[in-house]
Amino acid sequence: MENLNFFHFATMVMLTITAFIALSSFLRLGTIIGFIAAGITLGPHTPGIVATTDIEFLQQIADFGVVLFLFTIGLEVKPQDLWKMKKGLLVQGIGQVALTASVFCLLYYYFGFDWQVGLVFGLIFAQSSTAVVMTLLEEKGETNTAHGKNIFTNLMGQDLSIVPVMAIIPVLAHQNTASSDNTIMPLLLGIGAVVAIITIGRYILPKGLRWAVRAHNKEGFVLCLFVALIATLWLVDEVGLSTTLGAFLLGMSLSGSDFRHTLESVVNPFKGVLMGLFFVSVGMSIDPQVATHNISQVIFTLLMIIVIKLTSFFLLAKLEGQSTRVSIKTAFTLSQVGEFAFVLLGIASSIGMLTVEQAATGIVVVSLSMIVTPWLSKLGDVITQHLVTQSTPASLLGEEEGDAIVIVGLDEVGRLIALLAKKAQIPHLAIDINYDSVQRAKSLGINAHFGDITMPSIRKKAQLERANAVFVSITHSESLRKVCLMLSHYPQLDIFARTNSRADEFYLREHGIEFVGATYIESTLLRGRHLLKNFGLPESEVMKLIDELKAELFEQDYLNFKQVSQQ
Repeated sequence: MENLNFFHFATMVMLTITAFIALSSFLRLGTIIGFIAAGITLGPHTPGIVATTDIEFLQQIADFGVVLFLFTIGLEVKPQDLWKMKKGLLVQGIGQVALTASVFCLLYYYFGFDWQVGLVFGLIFAQSSTAVVMTLLEEKGETNTAHGKNIFTNLMGQDLSIVPVMAIIPVLAHQNTASSDNTIMPLLLGIGAVVAIITIGRYILPKGLRWAVRAHNKEGFVLCLFVALIATLWLVDEVGLSTTLGAFLLGMSLSGSDFRHTLESVVNPFKGVLMGLFFVSVGMSIDPQVATHNISQVIFTLLMIIVIKLTSFFLLAKLEGQSTRVSIKTAFTLSQVGEFAFVLLGIASSIGMLTVEQAATGIVVVSLSMIVTPWLSKLGDVITQHLVTQSTPASLLGEEEGDAIVIVGLDEVGRLIALLAKKAQIPHLAIDINYDSVQRAKSLGINAHFGDITMPSIRKKAQLERANAVFVSITHSESLRKVCLMLSHYPQLDIFARTNSRADEFYLREHGIEFVGATYIESTLLRGRHLLKNFGLPESEVMKLIDELKAELFEQDYLNFKQVSQQ
């Protein structure tokens, strides 16, 4: 009977989470809002099903999802790439923490409150949420864009500031002396931990992984990875470093390893589930009674945080030399408070720096700031589209007369199409929001430009009315659909698009875009054609078989698409 009750309870919890995720996806709010809303419903502060009252324990488990997320990001970053970020880490990341904390301290002092409390709140609220921000960027397909990389640099800088922040808070509460031993020791321990993590990642863990691979021991491979990862987390926790920073450093030390892609495939299933659990735990920590009891204070504090952080991030990004567009998107995406604030609020409360009521109000403010992040990010997108005009020549297509082609997206497929147009001496223009892709295309002699085709100013500079064809090669499904539908308003354009799924292909076809196809189907059938010819089948029979198979697949896949879209 107990098992039956447990399974009934677990089913209700999972159905609640699924329902909120489906609703938030239907309303195009993103999965983050759905998970947090489910957490509020399942939390101990609201009537109905209570998943758990031990929210702190749940958050500790869920934090492992954030750790795995940063580990996979570290796998993509070479040490030399981190060195290139040094200016951004100092000016924007650490600089923003110092500036935000100083502003809060001055405001509290000006209004007659204890400046130490203002400084503590400033140090806590200066942190941004790695979990929320990186998940949001991944959902929007913007991780490798110019602003995505700048945002990541800011987050790493904030993580580096956590050690001194944790050392400062007890000093402000007079719980520690200001001796040189107490201030220097955390720094020395932090440096030692970083060296140990790099040693584990560069020399110790690869040996264990090689042993597991040679022994064909898949379980041993996974075990070696998680032993190293958990040891890293224990180490950084002992010296007061951020666990996300430790996971990132371990991943980065493995970025040159032959096992990088396999490690990522091992981690991804755990990462997705635990990241969802993390956002559920954030929702559970929200007490609606605290929010309604101190509603004016909560709203005022939330608005103050957003305004101060927006201003700080924008000014420091411009000071560091970022474009206006990148600065705006960075500011609006990072203006929330991070998950580490829950830890810092607990520390400040336990040593008497904050009252229990102040800490509870702070938890509500932090959680609400995470909830509004997707809307703030969208607001930043709208502002950049309407206010920012990028520095581009009068005509990106040049002055040549005649037909021209515009390529949107410079991944491998888009780059090949651009090279083909160049070989055929057809006037062409390629546009992408990934700066590195643009630079690579330029090195190949392609007329490539950095820009966002969804911005009216860029479309005007591209002179789309002069082109007679556009090829769209965008991996992110939602962005692909948005761009293609926007380009369909140019009647003279023949729109060619490649998709990664049949669902995208059928969606675009239903909206009047005919020249569209899933890349994997054409490439696979081409290889199949050569394979059948190798068995002696004549060309005419091979083509007939391929045409029949394409027709059957099209009919079957379209039927599945209609069934899913009608649900």
